[in-house]
Amino acid sequence: MKCVQIVVGGKVQGVGFRLSAAEIARNLDLVGFVRNEADGTVQVNVEGNPEHVEKFISEIRKGPNRFVKVRNVDVLYLDKQQGFERFEVR
Repeated sequence: MKCVQIVVGGKVQGVGFRLSAAEIARNLDLVGFVRNEADGTVQVNVEGNPEHVEKFISEIRKGPNRFVKVRNVDVLYLDKQQGFERFEVR
């Protein structure tokens, strides 16, 4: 099980980023959450199969839909599981 916290910057709020990220995560059987931050970034915490987590990160870097403009993606690999049961949009 791999666990990561991702902070995504760019044009990522108000463009469907959270819903697109949730769809990708659910399709990859990942659990966790995605939420907007006050500074204009989006935070995503995901955990699951290591290959699926890396695929998720790759998809996020590309921008999950045509309206999103990802400028930076900071990934922090966590040491332990957070205990999520499903993936949710917050």
